[in-house]
Amino acid sequence: MLADTAMRLIDEVGLAGVTHRAIDAAAGVPVGTTSNYFRTRSALYEAIAHRILDQQLAALQAAPTTPPDRKDLVDSLTAAIDDGTGPARNRYLARFELSLEAARNPRLAALMRELRAVTLRIRTAQIRAVHPAATDEQLDALGSLLTGVTFDRITVGVPEMDTRALVQALIAGFLPAEGRSEP
Repeated sequence: MLADTAMRLIDEVGLAGVTHRAIDAAAGVPVGTTSNYFRTRSALYEAIAHRILDQQLAALQAAPTTPPDRKDLVDSLTAAIDDGTGPARNRYLARFELSLEAARNPRLAALMRELRAVTLRIRTAQIRAVHPAATDEQLDALGSLLTGVTFDRITVGVPEMDTRALVQALIAGFLPAEGRSEP
């Protein structure tokens, strides 16, 4: 509950405004509750990262793991981007803010790399069901591109093109179509 409250606060006021007392107040718990569970800001950030990982796993496991065709793959990746401006906005914003904080916090960086790796592993299985020849490097780069698009959409509202068209263009430009050899 405290980590969920923290994610909601990150969405509302940013990471800098997420203090132990602010979480206590927003969660309606006695002052000191959050600091009893998470003694430092670093411990609090790690708890939020673990919660994001739990939610991300639940969301990814609810989706089909092997899309039967290209359309289903595009649907899945489109929904993942669109969720960032919709129902999962606070989780996505918390992930992005913690990723920035991770540049100065090695333990948090390790957790954020783990979160990315888990997400990428599941997406890799989905993509390889449609594009079995996709290399690890292509899939890693595609994951970064999709994350970047999601980041820009959430933070500054760009690119404004249709998400589905954007995902189709990324896949077409990055992964070989079945039966076509790579240049």
